[in-house]
Parts: sequence; structure tokens; C-alpha cells
Amino acid sequence: MFGITVFGQIAVVVGSLFLGLHYVLIECTQPFSGDVLIGSLGGVTALGYALIKAPRNIITRTLVRTAFVWSGLAFLAGLAFVGQFLLGQAGFLIGDGTVWLSAGLLGGVAFLRAKHPRARYRRVEGEYDTSLRLLQLTDLHIGDIWSVSDLARIVRKARHYRPDCVVITGDLLDGMEPVDPELVAPLQAFDVPVYFVSGNHDSYTEREALLDALRDIGVTPLEGAIQESDRVSLLGLGYGTTRSETTELAQNFRTSSCPRIVLKHKPEGLDALLSSDPDAILCGHVHGGQIWPLGYFGYIEFPQVGGTRWHGDTMVHVSQGSATWGPPFRLGTRSELTIIDFVPE
Repeated sequence: MFGITVFGQIAVVVGSLFLGLHYVLIECTQPFSGDVLIGSLGGVTALGYALIKAPRNIITRTLVRTAFVWSGLAFLAGLAFVGQFLLGQAGFLIGDGTVWLSAGLLGGVAFLRAKHPRARYRRVEGEYDTSLRLLQLTDLHIGDIWSVSDLARIVRKARHYRPDCVVITGDLLDGMEPVDPELVAPLQAFDVPVYFVSGNHDSYTEREALLDALRDIGVTPLEGAIQESDRVSLLGLGYGTTRSETTELAQNFRTSSCPRIVLKHKPEGLDALLSSDPDAILCGHVHGGQIWPLGYFGYIEFPQVGGTRWHGDTMVHVSQGSATWGPPFRLGTRSELTIIDFVPE
């Protein structure tokens, strides 16, 4: 595969496996009048993924949405047929119709787990003057699947928990089309400070336009910057922040009488940040794998793909994301809002 980027090589491998999955689905259901439909959806899905970065119009958006939805459903159907095979080996015969029904029901549950984030609570104790409730949103991916109305719904739910400040740790938008300020307008509903660091999707197109749109509605971008107030001290590392800039910022991010929190999209390169002994490091990006068992592949690149770990007195939390990218489904994971209470010892 000389001359193809690493991303391109991965896309070729994943695409080949996905088309192979359609062959398996067709073979598992023969004779089945839906074979043509399955094959057609496979072709449309391949085309939709090829058009991910194409300008959006009603045709390209429909193709991309179809690709995202069907790729998730096809994967779940594949898992269902694996279950049918295993049960068959144990002497239980399950009809193909039952398998497809099970896959559809599983898809419905997986969609609800993606659409409706749950609250995940964490508590950090330290030598603070006052308490602080912080709410983390991340990986909302407003664009092809999740719309501005979905962002408004999540903001309404987040306000219910009465945070003292809100942080967004990247991938607010899908980044596949020009920035429309209306997409981020629901964030104006927060009546507390909101801070933002960019993720990889925010950097695909017009990152500066997104940052300007956020500033216009009162959101504070922290793209390689330290923000201090009498209640919280934040170190924000945007997606474009270099390693040397990160090291320098971490060295300047020292003792304070309020919670000291690092905001970063990808959960990588954390050693330099841990050396400054912050109270918490908040990340996203990996989605917890989103659909089981994909999360296991995340460990190839990242030491932590979800959940909370403690490094001495520092809490490192990698959120599974407040929405999803690509297929609007979650299996073995759940969209989440993270609520962290920093309380005096």
C-alpha cells in the first residue's frame, strides 16, 4: 500500500472487512429475498463513507447518514448471527427472522444509549477554599447525525445539574462542512462560564471560525492557555497545541487554592501533565470504543479508553462522550455527562 497514508490503509482494511460482512449476512440468510437490499445498502454505505468530506447537500448528507446508520446496524446484525451460530452449536436452533428481529431490537436499544446521555458523578477532595461543581461535555459531533436540536436537548439536561462551570473537551462539531454559528447557539443557554478546547474534528475545517463563533456567544476557548479565577484554575490544550507548548504550560500550572484542572481532547502524552500534579485531567476522543468490542483496539494507541483512574492525587477521567460519531449506536458503552464535585478536605 505504498503511497497511501496510514489513515487510508486503515480505511482500506476496515472497508474490506465491512464489505466482507455483507457477504456473510447474505450467506447466512439464503434463500432470502432481501439479499439485493443488503447488497445495495452495502454499496450505498461504501459510497457514503467515500463522501464523508464532500460538500454537503441533500444527496451527500443522505448518503452519509445512510452509511452511518446501516454500518452500525450491519455490525449489530453480524453479532446477532454469531450468537445464532454459537447457540446452534449448543443445540438451540434460532431462525433467521428471529435473528434479524433481535438485531433490530438491539439497534433500538443501542440508539437510545447513544442519544440520551446519563450523568456520571465523580468527587475530588483537596485543599480548596470553596467547593466547585464542574460539568464535562465532550464529543458531541453536531453535524451529520446529531443536530442543533440534539445539542439544545443536552444543554437543557446539563443545566439541570446546576454546575458552577462547564467544560467541552473537543469534537463539538463533526467538522465535515463550513461552520454555521447557529450550530453552537444552544450553548448560550448556560448561565455559568463555559470553556472549550478543540478536538481533531474541530480542526478538520475552519477551526478559527468555530472559535470565533464560540467567543461571540460567550464561550471561552482555551487553545494552549491557562485560565485562572477565584474558584478554578484551568489549563486548556487545544488540538493544535504542540508538545513543547504543553510542557511549558504544565511547568507554569502550579499550586493554587482552588481546583487545578487540565482539559485535553486525546488521552495521550499525560506524563508531562501529571508532573505538574493537577487535581484532574479531563479527556474524551475515544468514545470508550462506542460499540463493543471496538474499545479493545483503543488500547493500541491509548493507555486509557474510558473511565477514571487515579495517579496519586490526580484524577484522570476519559469520558465516553456525550454523543457519538458515525453510527448513532452504543453497545457496551453509554453517552454521558460527567459531573465532578471538587470539595474541601
